[in-house]
Amino acid sequence: MFEIRRYSPELVDEWNDFVASSKNGTFLFDRRYMDYHADRFRDHSLMIYRRGRLYALLPGNVDGDIFYSHQGLTYGGLLMNERNTATDVVEIIRMINANLRAEGLKEVVYKPVPWIYHQQPSEEDLYAINEVCDVRITRGLSSTITREYQNEWYRIRKNGAEKARKAGVRIEQTEDYRQFWMILSNNLRERYSLNPVHTVEEIELLHNRLPEHILLFVAKEEHQTIGGCVLYVTKRVVHSQYIAASPRGRELHALDLLFEKVIAQSLKSHAYFDFGISTEKQGTYLNQQLIYQKEGFGGRGICYDWYKWVL
Repeated sequence: MFEIRRYSPELVDEWNDFVASSKNGTFLFDRRYMDYHADRFRDHSLMIYRRGRLYALLPGNVDGDIFYSHQGLTYGGLLMNERNTATDVVEIIRMINANLRAEGLKEVVYKPVPWIYHQQPSEEDLYAINEVCDVRITRGLSSTITREYQNEWYRIRKNGAEKARKAGVRIEQTEDYRQFWMILSNNLRERYSLNPVHTVEEIELLHNRLPEHILLFVAKEEHQTIGGCVLYVTKRVVHSQYIAASPRGRELHALDLLFEKVIAQSLKSHAYFDFGISTEKQGTYLNQQLIYQKEGFGGRGICYDWYKWVL
């Protein structure tokens, strides 16, 4: 009944059309986004057909003898549409495991799309891997605000926004990523000895390819950028992909004012605003300072899970 094929570039339109119509996919799986770092990852994405018709997708890559879904993305997992049934998904997971074993692979790292991104209930895959596989779970904790119930801000966040407003800080949307990237890069180097996942050239490329999905809001003092936030906009969720402030921005609490505007604007049109995870070391360490800031804006816990099993 089912056939598994490897993705290849000539199938790009079929792939992207399925992502757009899926019940749990986001623009991160569109090949215009995925393929910007194709040179870094050995693509091993799978396309599952039922009676000759595309039925599901599994974005993935291989590193050594491990299959990841997908190592270069925040989340991955099986992409499905409204036709997928639980019985079929169980069989698909069995077939995928057999297919990967036949390729000589030894382990799977599976990162499903968190439920807040689903357009319809879409957790058939989580049941299937529990039935078919001997799974281990790694769990990260994100902070999310729902439109239906918004928690009151902590006083420190309210006072911070008011301080920035009185100082004349302005919030605006812009396409000038370079000023913000300097702030972001300096912060990551000073605090963690890291660079952003994307270079400024890459984020500009991705914004130009997907301008409605990747947005930048900045806080300015006069004409100087002192903070900002890159937003990833999906059908149901606005996600803050990057957040940073300069020393002057931190002094003026510029991010408090920025999020006052960005959260309110996002929840007018989307069900959730998601700050992203505050956990490190594969979910075994909670960055309390970071999550305190996010909870101060009203964010509460959503899990980003990774499932691992031996083939």
